[in-house]
Amino acid sequence: MDERWLQKQVRNCLRRYGCDDDMMPLDENDWRELCIRIAAAKERQPNADIYELVHDAVYQFITSA
Repeated sequence: MDERWLQKQVRNCLRRYGCDDDMMPLDENDWRELCIRIAAAKERQPNADIYELVHDAVYQFITSA
């Protein structure tokens, strides 16, 4: 899975949750963890919509931070 594309999807999702580019709450480790989490979820659920998996991962990240 293309990590840059996933990062773009995560950024778009974060914007929907009210985070703009200046206040993105992710450092490099967070980006890597989210991408790994999304890719693993896609492997477990190959028929799942990737956008839904991204939203789930971002929501989990925001609510656990």
